[in-house]
Order: sequence, then structure tokens, then C-alpha cells
Amino acid sequence: MHRSKGPRIIVVIIIAIVILAVLMLSTIPDSSPIPLITTPISKVVNPILRGLRSASDTVSGWFDSLQNSERIRQENERLKLENARLANELSQNEEAAQQYEELKDALQIKTRYDSYELKGGYILNDGFSGWFDLYRINLGREDGLSVSPEESYAVVDAGSRLLGRIYSSDINSAKVMPLIHEGFAINAVAGAGSAAINMRVRGDIELREQGLCLADNISGQSVLRIGDELRSSGQGGDFPAGLLIGTVQELRSADNGDITAAIIKPAAPEENRSIVFVLIGETE
Repeated sequence: MHRSKGPRIIVVIIIAIVILAVLMLSTIPDSSPIPLITTPISKVVNPILRGLRSASDTVSGWFDSLQNSERIRQENERLKLENARLANELSQNEEAAQQYEELKDALQIKTRYDSYELKGGYILNDGFSGWFDLYRINLGREDGLSVSPEESYAVVDAGSRLLGRIYSSDINSAKVMPLIHEGFAINAVAGAGSAAINMRVRGDIELREQGLCLADNISGQSVLRIGDELRSSGQGGDFPAGLLIGTVQELRSADNGDITAAIIKPAAPEENRSIVFVLIGETE
């Protein structure tokens, strides 16, 4: 049984007519059917393309930002390392300059106390910042520090300012008892000659937290004044005379007006202390 070819022929004729019509219209200016066909598609596709382009630009910019941030981070790390290196060099130079000045001043100590053997050392305590308690230095028995109840040694800074005394020693280190420690005491004097005022300077448990010490047993009729300097008298111990102890900061009086005690501010500064000097014995 044969199918009818009529519908097929009709379809072919219709397609041919449509193609012929499109070709004829395309020859007429501004009458091309292509814009008519593509315009609806463009209205849908263009926003999508713009969105894709914007997203691409955003992603590209994000990756560029990441790369720039990483470069900036690496540069910051490099600069931090460089700053740390320069700060370390500066600190070493400052410390060397400070030590040079201290050693230069130590020559004056040696000249002033030429009958004493002078030993220079440094503080061993890590993070040492105060002098409320005993601290350790790198000098010991090998350096001639043989401490006994009858014998001790003055510890000073480069300016001949009293820091304390040697409390105990082992082979290559020793403990220093600071001036403001409650176990410390020394005979002191203010003024000179007939106007000299003798007293005892000692640590006081209530004053040491303020970095201060106490003067008592004040003798003589001369008037002690705020701001007067106190120095070691050289009596009653192994300390030479003339070591600067501190200055009078406050006076305490009895009901009758007599001065009974004085609060003393040590002359040696607490900060930036690393090098110390020990005056060992008096040579014959």
C-alpha cells in the first residue's frame, strides 16, 4: 500500500516560499528579518552575558587582590625582620656605649680607692629590674670573694654609688644584698669636719617597696636637712669612706623637735643596671 506524496510536496513548497520571501526581503534596505528574529533573543541573552562578564571581572579582581595582599604581607614581614635587626644593632651599640662609659668611670673608682682591689662583674639574674631581694653576680671565690661573718665587700656602680654588699659567695658567683634590703646596715655621715652628722643607714621592710631606706641613730647637734648627701663613714666595717649612699628625702622628729630618723633615697639608679664593681679588702 503506497502512501500519498501530496502532503510532502505541500510542505516543500511552503518552505521554498518562506525562503524566497526572506531572500527578497533581505534585498530591501532596513527590511532584513534577522534583527526581527534576534532581537527577542538578545533581550534575554545580553543580561546574562553582562552578568557573566561582571562575575568574571569580580573573580579576576579578587584574585588580583589576593596576590597584592600576599605581596604586601611578604613585604611587611621583610620590613619587620629588617626593623628587628636594626633595633638589635642599635640596642647592642647603646649597651656597648653604656658599658664603655661605666668602665671609663670605673677608672675613677680605682684612682679614688687605690688601696682596694677593684673587680668588675655583671648581674646574672634574668629580667632583673628591681633590687628588693638578693641578686647574683658573676664574681665568686675564684675572684677573691671569701665572705664570712666578719668580712664582706662593698658593691658599687661605676659612679661610686653604693648598691649593697656581698652576702654570700660560691666558686664563680656571689649574692648581693641591696642597700634597701632589711638586712643591710652601714655607718654613714652627712657633712664633714665639725659639722659632720653620724648615723646608721639601714633597710626597712616598709620602705623597700618604695625603693627607700632609713637613717637612724642620728648623732650630733648639727641640723640634718632634706637634700643632704649621705656617704659611707669608713667606720665599723669593710666599706671605704666616701661611697655615696643617697640623699635625705624626709625627716622624722620627736615631740621635742629633735630629728630621730630620716628617709633616704638611694643615689644609685635602679634602671639600666647591668655592670657592678666590688671593692675587695684593703691591701696591706
